[in-house]
Order: sequence, then structure tokens, then C-alpha cells
Amino acid sequence: MKKAFVWISVLMIVVVVLSACGPKAETPAPTAVKPAVEPTKTTTGTTSEKRKVVYFVGFGTGTAPAQVDGQKALIEKFNASHPDIEVELMIVPHEEAITRFTAMVAGGDAPEVIGAAGFATIGVLGDTGVIEDLTPFMEKSKFDTSIFYGPVVDIMKSFFPEGQKALPFGIYPSMVFYNKDAFDAAGLAYPPHAYGDTTWTYDKVREYGMKLTLDKQGNDATASAFDPKQIEQWGFDDSWINGRNYLLPWGAPALGAVTTPDMKTAIVNQKEWVTGLQWLSDGIWKDHFIPDAAGQATYGNVGSGDPFSSGLVAMFLTHTWYMPEGLTGINFKYDIAPVPVAPTGKQIVRSDVDGFAMVKGSDQQEAAWEFMSWLVQPEQIVEVCLVYGCLPPVKAVEEQYRGIMESKWPGLDYDVIYKGLDYMVHNDAYVVQQKKINDVMDNGASVIYSGENKDAQSVLDAENADIQKILDEYWANRK
Repeated sequence: MKKAFVWISVLMIVVVVLSACGPKAETPAPTAVKPAVEPTKTTTGTTSEKRKVVYFVGFGTGTAPAQVDGQKALIEKFNASHPDIEVELMIVPHEEAITRFTAMVAGGDAPEVIGAAGFATIGVLGDTGVIEDLTPFMEKSKFDTSIFYGPVVDIMKSFFPEGQKALPFGIYPSMVFYNKDAFDAAGLAYPPHAYGDTTWTYDKVREYGMKLTLDKQGNDATASAFDPKQIEQWGFDDSWINGRNYLLPWGAPALGAVTTPDMKTAIVNQKEWVTGLQWLSDGIWKDHFIPDAAGQATYGNVGSGDPFSSGLVAMFLTHTWYMPEGLTGINFKYDIAPVPVAPTGKQIVRSDVDGFAMVKGSDQQEAAWEFMSWLVQPEQIVEVCLVYGCLPPVKAVEEQYRGIMESKWPGLDYDVIYKGLDYMVHNDAYVVQQKKINDVMDNGASVIYSGENKDAQSVLDAENADIQKILDEYWANRK
């Protein structure tokens, strides 16, 4: 295969960056599973006439043993219907992915496709120059982007600053899981399920959250006898997300952007985000309906170790990726509600997006495009999402996938998920130096959760200054 030495020194810079990013267990999932075997390949008897496509899995989800057979089945289905192409599956443990990938590129043996990776991860790799622009392939094949939900198309167009670097196969929108039994016990009406209902605000979450927070004596957080040092049930949690993503739904004008459009000026201390972070701080330390860092540490000792199924949290704002692992063994009634309306009046459904990407310099790019574009078609996308635990971004399979979810988790209001797609915004809108910037913002969230600093304005001012230094250094080095 073609040599690509020009990228190697740049790739090595991101070894630490991407090795610190998790699979979809890129989130704080409690039971991340590592592959039990070395990378495997799926073959069906290659011939010299076949165009070989190596599908590299390891940067995101897809490495768990339970996912291997499903991926092999998809590849065998493709190979059987494309006799001139042979796709080989290469699974690499997540912690080894960037090192193995860099070595393959350096050796002139770059894989054609990397997959089951977040758009954010693909964006970081794209900065090194190893990810191919898919635009020419999409135009040549007349790929129909209208198969996707509209917001997914918008994310495709806007996420990458230069070209189209990924083809989406999975989305993970957010919502509020709520414990109906806890609401009944507190005498509270359930949250509204309609988007655009302006009564469902963060102020209402606070009101409900305090009534749903109970100490060992059964006092709620509004009672004078309430003991915040003896809490047995909290009202609300949104801790399974990073510092930057937590702030997204608070509705700053640039939504999830942490810089100006030219990516040269930090803007994380914008007033809407100060409001959102102060709401979090007050919810922990003043109103006591949100668990601090010590409270969150108690999750691991109960049930499957997550906030909601453990019964320790009555309202849990999280994503659909939580459902396969978290909605098991629950012994109370529950449902889902939309994300709250921000003080700005915006209702923002933050969402992860996963995709497939093509590696620049690999030999069989046309064949790789055939494989990638085949995977996201309605005929295959449900199988893909059953393997990777995602929500299909393809409109045509909505009814089919609703039925699958209903069979797994009966009785939930799935309109909350699907109507929420109209309000969807990507969690990690592209920014240079993403890992460094996220580290700064995660640290800011941690000082709030620990109580080291409870003042949101000072925390975000400090973050802004640190991020500005990162940006200044980045752009100075590119002159």
C-alpha cells in the first residue's frame, strides 16, 4: 500500500490524546468490556481479483466480545453480495488503537476504513491529515443524504472545517429518565413529555429535585429537619458527561462552541454557561438535590453501579447509550421526558454521533466507499445499530427500531426520543486542540463537584484564560 510517512510525526502527537478517549464507553459507563482475544479477521477465501478492504475497529465501540459476531455477520453479508470486494475485520483493543494504527500507516499498510468511532475522535484524527474527504465519493456515487434526519445532515456539513470526514451511522440523543414511583411518593406530577412545553425548565427541575431528595429520616430537601449529610436519594443528576457537554443545553448563542468561529478566541465564560454552572453548584452545595463527587462515588456500591437503576437518583439526564447497560434489573416504574428548557428559552438535545471514516493513502478507497455507504442504508442500518448500541440516523427505519426498543424496554414514551431529534445538537462541535480544551473544562467541573470552588464565574474565567493560552500557542506554532 502507499507510503504515508508525512503523517507519522503528526500522528504520534495524538497518541496520548486519543488513548485517553474512551469507546462509547467514551462515557463513564460502569461496565466497559475489553476484547478477550487479539485482533481477528473475517475472510471468505480471497482471490487475486478481489479488492481487499481492512475495517479497523478500536477507536470507539465495537471491541466488546459480544459485538464481534454481529460485525462478522455484517461483513459476510457484504462480501457475499459484492464478489469483487473482500472486507476484513480488524479489532484492536481500545488502548492499543492509536499505536497500532500509527504503525500500520508508517508501514505503508494503512487500513481503508476506521469505524464505530465518535465524530469528535475522527475530528482529532482528521487534524493529523490521515482522514480522507468523502465529498468526491459522495458526489460521484450520488449518495442521498436525505436518508438521514435533518439535524444529522446539518452535523455532517458543519462538524468538520474542511470536507466531509465521516459518514454517520449512529446517534445518541439525550433525555431525562425519571423514577415514577419516586414521583408518586412525593405527590408530584410527572414531567411533561411534549417539546416546547415551557413549564419544563431548569427551575422546575430544581423544584422537583428538592422534593425528590430524601435523607435517612425521609425528610426532603425543602424540610427544615433535612440533613444534607445523610442523603439516601437525590433528585437529579447529570454527571455522566464531560464539563463541556454539560454546558451545551444552557443555550449560549453559539450553542456548543467554546471559541469564536475562527477558533482563535475562547468564549467559555459566556453568561449562559455561567448561569448553567452556577445552577449546578447551587444544586449541589446550597439546595442539595444534586450529588457531589462523594455522593456519586456511592453509585458503584449499589446494583449495576449507575445513578438511575440503583434508585439513588430520581431524575437522570443522560443519553440513549445508557439504555442497554442501565435499564436492567430495575424494580421501579420509570419513563423518559425531554431535556429541560434553558433560561434562554432554548430546548437543546445534546447528542453524540458515531461514524465511519476513510483513511487517506489506503489502496482500495472506491471499494471502501462501497462498504461504508452500504452499511448506512436502510437495509443494513438496523443490524449495524443493534451491534453498536446506537439509534439509527436513517428515517426509513424509525418504526422498525421503535418496535425493537419497545420489545426491550416496554412502556416508554419513544416520542420523547424521536421528536427530540428536531432539537439535536452535537456534543463535541469541532475545535482545535479538543483534548486539551476538554481537560481544562473537565477540571472546572471537578472543582465544582468537589466544592473546591463553588463560584461559577471564577471557575469559567479561569478556564477561559487557560483555553486562550492553548489557542494562542496552537496558532503561533502554525505560522
